[in-house]
Amino acid sequence: MTTISITAFRYKPLARFRAFANMGRILMQPLRADGLQFSKLMGSGVDFGLIPDLSTYVFLGVWDTITTAQSFSRTQIYQHLNQGTVETGTLYLRPERAHGLWDGVNPFTTGEARSGREKSETSGNPVAVLTRATIRPRALPDFWRHVPQARQRLADQADQLLFGIGVGEVPLVQQCTISVWRSSAAVDQYAYRQSGHKEVVRLTRERKWYSEELFARFTVLRAEGQLFAGIQTLIS
Repeated sequence: MTTISITAFRYKPLARFRAFANMGRILMQPLRADGLQFSKLMGSGVDFGLIPDLSTYVFLGVWDTITTAQSFSRTQIYQHLNQGTVETGTLYLRPERAHGLWDGVNPFTTGEARSGREKSETSGNPVAVLTRATIRPRALPDFWRHVPQARQRLADQADQLLFGIGVGEVPLVQQCTISVWRSSAAVDQYAYRQSGHKEVVRLTRERKWYSEELFARFTVLRAEGQLFAGIQTLIS
């Protein structure tokens, strides 16, 4: 079963230059590991914004099985990424629904004939959501002007939002959000019923902000590490 891993690394101040340099190295030479089908190492922004957070980076991997996903933490590559961290955490996710493209492909398709939404709703496990987009250069000012509005809508859901971070491969232009919610119902409340969020989604369509975009929803299978200890307690 295809498994997605999302690992957050938080670094000590003196290790942040090394962490930043890892981004350049991996852009030049993508990671290779047994069972790894797709991967990204991304930097983060403070409170989903323009100011870079040099303390925190996120590695996303798409693996052929949960076994190979969990084995990654024992590789030399992982140990290199983990040097100088003060806190880490990994989420293991099952893809339920995904539409759109990331670098020309959809890395989260399962090929399985099942209703992912029904399974995620009945499992009782937290639900993760990933959005990713490449922003057209002409749309950058308009897009970033509306980010505070979207950020406030997330803050309004603090009782249902377990984790949220804004990350990206290229500053300003290639952006990604990762959020973890208590339930599928909480995601639907935010995405489809909250007026402020719906307004931003409408603007993305009308003003054609993105040259490429992807939306994916996952069931959280397991959470490890200090960063996600609270999420693991909610997994059945």
